[in-house]
Amino acid sequence: MANNAISLEKWGAKLFPHRGTIWGALGLVLFLFAHPHNPLFSWGIALMGLGEGLRVWGTGYIKNYRGPMQEAEKLTTAGPYAYLRNPLYLANGVIGTGIALLSGLWWSIILFWFAFYLLYFPIIRAEENFLENKFGETYTAYAHKVPRFFPHLLPYPERRGTFSWIVIEKKEMTTLFTLGTVVLLFYLRGWGFLKILDRLLGF
Repeated sequence: MANNAISLEKWGAKLFPHRGTIWGALGLVLFLFAHPHNPLFSWGIALMGLGEGLRVWGTGYIKNYRGPMQEAEKLTTAGPYAYLRNPLYLANGVIGTGIALLSGLWWSIILFWFAFYLLYFPIIRAEENFLENKFGETYTAYAHKVPRFFPHLLPYPERRGTFSWIVIEKKEMTTLFTLGTVVLLFYLRGWGFLKILDRLLGF
């Protein structure tokens, strides 16, 4: 069991810097097979907005979320981190579900969450191992009281960290632009000139 845990953590550490590329490839496949239609399209936009709101809240409390894990200088326990340990991954899950709804394909939701689990579970385990080794009892006490993925109603009492809009301006604007582009492309796929892909792909 111990060897399996170590292998999982090593796999997670290798996947961590490539997570954006992996999601981009999966998103492209989903886009090609998409058949956008209402009301799923509207629900998809709503979920993406909700997920991005959580991302902004979480991103503002950490300074290096796009960098390697080794750059973490302190354990953040304020903001959404007072309620769950992985708010950014939960946000990504909500956003991904929204994109699946944009496609108009119900089965894509199952596919997304299957891929989400395979990708992020080892990454989360690798991060937890790193944080426990770096912060010791401080992280152990935090992890004991704060759930990994599903929010706790009561916040963690020892909250550390401050929100910074500067971090959002520097780090999250790319995500906002990307999500806006995704919505536009799926709209054009369903109701604009990109609908021609149905004929080109033989749908």
